[in-house]
Amino acid sequence: METDFLYVVGTAFIKDGKLLISMSQRSAKKGKYTLVGGGVENGETFKEAARRECQEEINNGFDILEEELEEILCFREPALSDPKVNIEMHMMLAKKDIDVELLPNDEIIEYKWFTLGDDQSCLATAIKDHFIPWAIEHEIMY
Repeated sequence: METDFLYVVGTAFIKDGKLLISMSQRSAKKGKYTLVGGGVENGETFKEAARRECQEEINNGFDILEEELEEILCFREPALSDPKVNIEMHMMLAKKDIDVELLPNDEIIEYKWFTLGDDQSCLATAIKDHFIPWAIEHEIMY
């Protein structure tokens, strides 16, 4: 049976060649780190959803403008939280540094800066199979 796609966004923050990854309450059930992101709500553009998710998950007063987000990838795959559900991921690259302290909150258990060469087994496939190859090709992770 064909299932509908859920539209989701993920935002990649890069600092000194490292990628910000987060363990959310939801992704912790699978033991995988993801990008900051989540579902697109009715009536939202992908950049509006990415901005809202950044505000919610980074929290602590963080804001990013839509013009500081660049859509870099779009792909479909099974959802990490439920492989029976298919997602269409719209991945953004943040053109702004995080200017607040990263603190665990209601949505996020832990943040980490991931470096190429670190163990990739803890990463969601969206990062491992899609973002990292793109980042290597564009020489933004090292």
